[in-house]
Amino acid sequence: MKFLKSGSMIVACIFFSGGVIAQGQKPLTINELIGIALESSPQVLAARDQSRAIKGQLSSARAIPNPEFELNTGQQRSASGPLTFGTVSSWSVTQPLDMPYTRYPRVNAAEANVRAVDAGRVAFEIEIISRVQQRFYELMRREAELSAAEEDLGLTKQIRDRMQIRYDVGETARFELIRVQTEFLNAQINAESSKLRVEQAKGLLRQVVGHALPPNYEVVSQVLKMEPLPSLSILLSELHMQSPDLKRAKAEVEATESKLSFEQNSRLPRLSIKAQQYNDPNFTDRLYGLVVSIPIWDFKGGQIAEAEANASRAKNQFNAQSQGLEQQLESAYQLYQMTSYQVKILDQEVVQLASSARRIAEVSYRYGERGLLEYLDAQRTFRVARNDLIKARFDLASVVTEIQRLRATPEWVAKIEGGM
Repeated sequence: MKFLKSGSMIVACIFFSGGVIAQGQKPLTINELIGIALESSPQVLAARDQSRAIKGQLSSARAIPNPEFELNTGQQRSASGPLTFGTVSSWSVTQPLDMPYTRYPRVNAAEANVRAVDAGRVAFEIEIISRVQQRFYELMRREAELSAAEEDLGLTKQIRDRMQIRYDVGETARFELIRVQTEFLNAQINAESSKLRVEQAKGLLRQVVGHALPPNYEVVSQVLKMEPLPSLSILLSELHMQSPDLKRAKAEVEATESKLSFEQNSRLPRLSIKAQQYNDPNFTDRLYGLVVSIPIWDFKGGQIAEAEANASRAKNQFNAQSQGLEQQLESAYQLYQMTSYQVKILDQEVVQLASSARRIAEVSYRYGERGLLEYLDAQRTFRVARNDLIKARFDLASVVTEIQRLRATPEWVAKIEGGM
């Protein structure tokens, strides 16, 4: 019995300590969520590994060719005259010359590949930041909807309780009580649905951030402050200057052009310096010379044709990438203008008018000037307008996040470089 009691106490202590840890967990800000995503995502870590691997290829491209050493030894025997024996030996050293017309294109191609891979890594990490922000704003929206649904539930409950009292004393008909009870049940269903949507949004955010984020995490609510964006022409110029996708495509064009130059220059003779010495019992020969490799049979026709096709393909891909990003930015900016106008109208006019109509209907209902149905209709109209405003605000935040991803906001790039 003492053992069972001790075991029960240990289990209770474990559950208690786990509950304390869960309750004492610090809510995470959006910047902390982004940091966790960038440091724990296997895709991000793989992209960084690839960047380091390409830098190793650059080191290999810059390396000077190694010399070749040859050493021979043997016995000498005369074929005529007195029979004589002796030891002979020879050695030679050949140093290939890294000619500038092949070295510079080779190194330039490797450097361009490094820039392309690094730009691809930055583009991928910016996309991760965008996904985290999108899911974070989605969670903020669902929490705002839950808060509004709980407020509606509390107000509807008050109306139902008041109507129940009036029905019990015979001041109202059963039809109005049933109508209020129906509204209360609808508000209750909406509140429960909002709770489920909050949990779904948290699950989607954890899926983007990674499983390094605990399942029972909490976030710090952030008030949306959308600053006005510059004009479309400025955004397009920033896109061409800052977009890592375009930088990657441009670097790939430079790499293929350098590869083409390398293949074309490979048709020129390759040179090597050679020194050799021959020793026998009677004399020593020292020779110095130049080794020339002349492309007589293989004139690099196939390699040059392939490099030309790759260079043309890279240029076409760069143009297609530029046009595609411009179209995406123009579409996002149009949606931004439309959503901004929608938020402005809903916030400054529709919601305020619906709120005023609800207050007037409530006062009129209390003084008996309006019926319950009119008050409930006014309440429902306000609820729809408020929910539309919540949705429009977070749709605007989503659009702004997409524009920031396309223009490669410098603050995001700073976060990426700081995380490295």
